[in-house]
Amino acid sequence: MGSIGLERLVGSGEESTVDRVRKSIIIENAFDSIYGIKDVKENFMNALEQASFISRQGYTPILLLIGPSGSGKTEIINSVVRAYKKYSMSNEMFTLNINGAKCRYNENPYNLYRSILPIDLEENGSNNVNNHKRPEVCYQCEHNLESIIENGKISAEKIKLDRIYPQSSIVEFGDSFLLPSFLGVIMNSNRSILTISADKSRLENINPKVFQLLNNIYDNNFSDPMGNRIPLDSLIIMHSNETFMELDEEQKRESRPLLERIIRVNVRRNLSYSQEIKLAEESKIPVKNLVPHFLEYLAKLNVLSRIDSEVISSADDDKLDNILELLDYYDSSNLKEFEKKMTQSMSNFLSKLLPDYNAYLSRKDFEESKYLKDAAHSIIYDSNDYKSGWTSGISSRSISSILDFNYASNKSRDSLLFSDIASYLDKNEEKMDREVYSRIKSYIDSVITNDVRFEINYALLSFYFGEHFNDYASTISEYIDSMISVKQSQEFKDANGYLTEAGRYLDVDGLKNQISAFKLKKVPLGIVNYTTKFEDLLHFLVSTGKDFIKTENKFKNFIGEDGKDINRNSELYPYIKNFLIAKRGYFDEAIEEALKIYKEGTLFYDK
Repeated sequence: MGSIGLERLVGSGEESTVDRVRKSIIIENAFDSIYGIKDVKENFMNALEQASFISRQGYTPILLLIGPSGSGKTEIINSVVRAYKKYSMSNEMFTLNINGAKCRYNENPYNLYRSILPIDLEENGSNNVNNHKRPEVCYQCEHNLESIIENGKISAEKIKLDRIYPQSSIVEFGDSFLLPSFLGVIMNSNRSILTISADKSRLENINPKVFQLLNNIYDNNFSDPMGNRIPLDSLIIMHSNETFMELDEEQKRESRPLLERIIRVNVRRNLSYSQEIKLAEESKIPVKNLVPHFLEYLAKLNVLSRIDSEVISSADDDKLDNILELLDYYDSSNLKEFEKKMTQSMSNFLSKLLPDYNAYLSRKDFEESKYLKDAAHSIIYDSNDYKSGWTSGISSRSISSILDFNYASNKSRDSLLFSDIASYLDKNEEKMDREVYSRIKSYIDSVITNDVRFEINYALLSFYFGEHFNDYASTISEYIDSMISVKQSQEFKDANGYLTEAGRYLDVDGLKNQISAFKLKKVPLGIVNYTTKFEDLLHFLVSTGKDFIKTENKFKNFIGEDGKDINRNSELYPYIKNFLIAKRGYFDEAIEEALKIYKEGTLFYDK
C-alpha cells in the first residue's frame, strides 16, 4: 500500500500498542475459548489497564503471567496474540516514511508529531525546529528528517505514513538477549507483542546483564550495538512457572529491580469442574461410550488434587462436596443463585472456613456474595498473602489424558468404564501427597459407589412399583412437600392409597424422620427449598447409607451371596439392564461393572 500524508494523524487520537491490545481482546472476544478461570482473565485485563498508564508515561510495560504448568498461561497469550493480529489486519496501523525511507523499527508516528510538528498542519505545512526539543524518533528517522530541513524549516509534504503489519515474536528468557540477533526480535515485535518464555529458567543462572537489558527496555532506553536509541511501543508478556519466583534474597539481588517493575498476573489452574467437563467435551474425544458421569468424576478428581493438602486430608465427604460446589459456582458467576440454594451444612462449612463469616452477614452494606468469594479465595490461595497454592497435583489439562487410558494395553478401546477412573487415579498417585491421594481415592470411591447404588435402586423401585411407578413417586414427593413447605396448610391425604402401597418397598416413616431432621444433615437442595423431586429424594436416601429400600427375596437371590456373580437368570436382570440402558445411558460393559460395584460396595472391588 502506498504512503499517505501525515495530516492523517491530525484530529485522531493516539493509541499505544497496549491500548490496541486491550481493544482487540474485547472486539475479537479473545477469551471466549478459554473456559473457567474468570478471575484470571479479569486480572489480566486489569493488568493491561495498568500497562496502558505505564505506556503513556513513556515506558515499555512488562506483564508476567506466573503459575504452574498447565494452568493456561500459553493459551491466554496465544489468544491475545491471535486477537491482536486479527485486529491489526482490519484496523490501519502506520509508521513514519520520511523522504521515501520507511522507518525500519515501525515506530509510532506520534513520536514525531508529538515532538516537533505543528498541531495544525493544514494552516502551516512547515515548522521552524529552533527552540524545540530534539525529536523522540529513532536515529534513522532523525537523520532522514534532517535531510528535509531547508532554511531551518521542515518540508512536511515529504513526511508520509506507511501502513504496517507488525508481527509478534517469541523468545526464551536467557543470555541470548545479549546477542545481536535480539535486535531483530525487537525490530520485528515493535508495535506488537513480545512473548518471553521463562518456564525453563532459573534466575540465579541468568547473566545480570540480561536483567539490566530488560530494565533498559522498560525505561525505553534500548539501543542497538552501535549505541543508537530505538524507540519502543510494545507490550512484553513474560510467562513462567512458580519456580521462577522461588529464590532466596541473594538470588533475587540482580532480578529485584525488574521484578518490582513488572505487572504480575497469577494464573491458577481451572477451578470449576463443570468447565473442565466442557473442555473435555469440546476436545471431541474419539471414544464411543463413557459410563454416566465419567467426565464429572475425572474433573472432580483433577480439581481436588490441586487443593491445599491440609484442606483435603482433613475433610469428610460432605466438606469435599461443599468445596467442589463452592468452587464451581465461584467460577461460573452464579454466587447469587448458590446463596439461595445453600444448605445448612454449607453454611456451617463457611462459618468454619471464614472466622468473620457472621460479621459479614451483620453488615448492612454487605454485598451478599462477598463472603462466598472470600471463601473460594481461601481455598484457591494461601490465606496469608493469597499467593497461588495451586502448584502441585494433576494439571487441568490432564483431563485430555482420558485418551491415554489404554496405557496398559496395545489395543485401542472405544469404551471407558468406572474402573478407568480408578486406574487414572492410581496412575497419578506419585503426583500427590500420600494423605491427599488416600482421601481423594476414598471420596471418588464413595461418589461413584453412591451413584451406582442410586441407579440400580432406581431401576429396582421402578420394577417393584410397576405401572404405577410415576404415581407412587409423585405421591411420595407430595407427602414430603406437605411436611416442609410453609405454603401447605392442608394435611396430606393418601386418597388413592399410593403412599401406602409405596410403603411396601420404601421406608416412608424412616424417610419422614430424616426429612424432619434436615437441619442436622445435608439434605438435597430441592427437598428443603423447592418442590421435591423423587430422584433427588432417592439419591439422598441412598447416600445416607441406611437401608430405606425394602428388597424382596428375589432381589437377594439376584445379587447373590458368594463371589461376584450376578444371577443372570433372574427376572430382575433383563429389566434392570434394559432400564439402565434406556433410562440412564449405560452400555453393556458398564452394566456388568455397575452390578459388581453395587454388590461389593466399592469401586475397588478387585483390589
